[in-house]
Amino acid sequence: MIKSKVEAASMASAVGDKILRFMMKLGPATAFKKRDWRGLIAELDRISVLRLALVAILSAACGTGVLYLLNSESRLVQEEDYSTLTAVGFVFLLVAYRFSQRHLIFRASESIEAALHDWRQRIAEKVLRLSLRDIEDISPGRLMDGIARHYAPLSQSIVTIVAGVEATVLLFFMFVYLLFLSTSAALLTVLVAVLCVAGYMNVAARLAETMTETSQLNGKLDRLSESSIKGSKELRLNADKRRAVLDDMVATSGELYKNRSASAGIFAEVISSGNTASYLMAGAVVFVLPLIGSTEQSQISVIVMAVIFLIGPIGGMIGSLQQLSIARFAVRSILEFEANVDKLLAGNGDVKATEDYTGFQKIVLTGVGYTHQTALDIDQPFSIQDVSLTIKRGQLLFITGGNGSGKTTALRVLTGLYPRDEGEIIIDGSPVAKRAGQNYRDLYATVFSDFHVFERAYALDSQALAKLDEWLVTLNIRSKLPADISQRFNPEALSTGQRKRLALALALVEDRPILVLDEWAADQDPATRNRFYEEILPALQKAGKTIIVVTHDERYFGCADVQAHMEDGKLAVAESSTKERAK
Repeated sequence: MIKSKVEAASMASAVGDKILRFMMKLGPATAFKKRDWRGLIAELDRISVLRLALVAILSAACGTGVLYLLNSESRLVQEEDYSTLTAVGFVFLLVAYRFSQRHLIFRASESIEAALHDWRQRIAEKVLRLSLRDIEDISPGRLMDGIARHYAPLSQSIVTIVAGVEATVLLFFMFVYLLFLSTSAALLTVLVAVLCVAGYMNVAARLAETMTETSQLNGKLDRLSESSIKGSKELRLNADKRRAVLDDMVATSGELYKNRSASAGIFAEVISSGNTASYLMAGAVVFVLPLIGSTEQSQISVIVMAVIFLIGPIGGMIGSLQQLSIARFAVRSILEFEANVDKLLAGNGDVKATEDYTGFQKIVLTGVGYTHQTALDIDQPFSIQDVSLTIKRGQLLFITGGNGSGKTTALRVLTGLYPRDEGEIIIDGSPVAKRAGQNYRDLYATVFSDFHVFERAYALDSQALAKLDEWLVTLNIRSKLPADISQRFNPEALSTGQRKRLALALALVEDRPILVLDEWAADQDPATRNRFYEEILPALQKAGKTIIVVTHDERYFGCADVQAHMEDGKLAVAESSTKERAK
């Protein structure tokens, strides 16, 4: 049973994936290109959507049948007659139309949502495989768009689009019925359809350009809003800065307003033109056909009813055009984002190393260098050069240096988060690849200065959670967290110092051989800072941990086995140990 559900979900996702990709290609540019249409249709032929197509045809046939029976019964009423069989048939077709339409919209939407779920899952997995340098090069807004934001408008548009497809099929069936009733009326229908398509194609390019600009402005406004919230303290203290930020937000919002209004105007033009043409067609049947004399007077009322029924499908088709444009833009943006991620991953060449480094005795850095890649127009981007260092197992190493000297960059290269540009890292005589594999990164548990604490203690079993509880008590932070630490909590409710204590506790229960702490004690009170240097670090070192600490606390320099100093991207290591000098 479980297997069948999994297979059904997989099939639904495959159908949805093909529909989404087909929808992205189905644009105004392909409208009159036979080779494009052949390709698109051939692609659809390979999709397991025959059942959905049959349901759409059934729905349209039932809808047209309802119209036919209404017209038939109206003739009988005019002749003062009545058919029970026609009434029963009308009810049957109406029920069939209702359920087939519901089934079509539900199943198609379900398949597309299944595909979107797989897309989110697949792309999120790829993004998490990117190197830290790649993550930093992609703007947060683009990351959020590719992983989450583009999916919401796409999901919201699906039902309308599927309903529009059903309306298009229904429109075709009703056109055939109208052709049976009156060739002239059918030609008027074709004219309306041509006008609608021509009107949409006329504004499609403007619409695509406007939507792209709107997306960019949305991202800019999101960044400004996030910045104003994170910087609320600074803005509250500086009225001029607050006004400047507000002016920037208002200006961006104004541009967004203009773009959205322009989009609304374009859609209003398409919708109003289509609806006007539909009513014009009904008027032409009433006022023009009798003058032409090509239709019997008795048929006019039947044709008018058919034309009135056409207005609904035409409106549904036109209404779906707006959602189709939104959906195509979202699908294209998601797939372009994924293609960019794939390109970055292909360039990364993630190392599938199998060596077990956990029992290491010595790590040697020789002539290691790294230069920050940046899109900014900077003549000399920051770099670290010729970093040479030996780290022995069980050693306590302090790294000092001013702000911007390269300490954090050096640590990110050391831990394998940045691929070094030059030099070597050797573990017990075994060289580590420039793009270090996960087996190497597994050596390190870290709390960087720009650390992040998740809302849940992920990847911890019951034993690890028990150890976490002990460390939280030791670090005097347990009372600030829920009784059941396995549940979600809100790290933002904690002060910076408290979050750092929580981050340290989480890093310690990972039980990695090397602990890296980047200015951990900077936000701690004097008592906690003293315990950290005098009690916690010695206890961890005694337990066999290798510890690397970035610090400015000169008072505690004597606690370290070795002290190194960074300046202008270069590292200098003291000739004798700090402990020896302290003696």
